[in-house]
Amino acid sequence: MDTASRNHKARPSGRVFSACASQSGFTVVELVVVMVLIGILAANAMPRFFEASRFEEMGFADSSAAAARFARRLAVNSRCDTGFSIDPSGYSVVQRADSCSVGGFTRDVNRPGGQAWSEAAPSGVAVGTLAIFFDAQGRPGDMGSGTLLSSAVSYAVGGRTITIEPETGFVHLP
Repeated sequence: MDTASRNHKARPSGRVFSACASQSGFTVVELVVVMVLIGILAANAMPRFFEASRFEEMGFADSSAAAARFARRLAVNSRCDTGFSIDPSGYSVVQRADSCSVGGFTRDVNRPGGQAWSEAAPSGVAVGTLAIFFDAQGRPGDMGSGTLLSSAVSYAVGGRTITIEPETGFVHLP
């Protein structure tokens, strides 16, 4: 006979499970309550997170502000008037067709890679209208009249307003 069968203290009698007396876990009621709360949150909060038009609105506002900033930088660096226009159909960056300071704004400015620096507005997003140009010193002017601006101008993309300051041409959005 081996020593384990003779030693009664090696295996306590009556215990089948672990030596730990307390058990941990969740009750069925607790699990059901948590699942109901998660369901309520998902029904109310998830559509806000996945609403595409809000993200498209923010992206288009940021993109149009970046295009206006680029138009200003291009005007200063190239010493040629550069226009930026935006309307409900989208925005574009253009330069004068004939020379740097004379002629209509009909020549598209191209992105690296060759496509015109323009973008169509996403559907369902309200977009304001603005047509300005930046001169060789970066000052904004009205594209229609050709005069420099004396006050700030702005346009809206959904709930965001992009403002362009006179004198400096600084483009900012909240």
